[in-house]
Amino acid sequence: MNRIYHSPEGARPSGPYTPAVETSLGGVRLLFVAGQGTKDPQTGERVLGDITLQARAALNNLRIVVEGSGFAMSNIVKVTLYLLNMADYSAVNEVYAGYFPEGACPTCSTVAVAGLPGGQGIEIDAIAAK
Repeated sequence: MNRIYHSPEGARPSGPYTPAVETSLGGVRLLFVAGQGTKDPQTGERVLGDITLQARAALNNLRIVVEGSGFAMSNIVKVTLYLLNMADYSAVNEVYAGYFPEGACPTCSTVAVAGLPGGQGIEIDAIAAK
């Protein structure tokens, strides 16, 4: 049976999707987290401008959904970073590394995109397992 999570502390989704869905496979709980952007959960406004601030906002939103679903950031096994500008890659990775235990970052793919909702420069989705 799938469990659908809507974290009351998280930013409201911008479209008709669920922030996270949990399912199990062979006794392993899997959490699939939809793309998390830079929307501030308190104000509903997107964090724009400096990419390090945007990355921090998106990662904080990811953490809210992951922890609100009963998982931890250390349970994340796969991340996809969507960047509007690949020149931001190094700056985003510096912020990203601070959200995971040293030497235990999950696998990660980075994809350059033509556009993201609300003019943000980053979006992050993830899969967690425990």
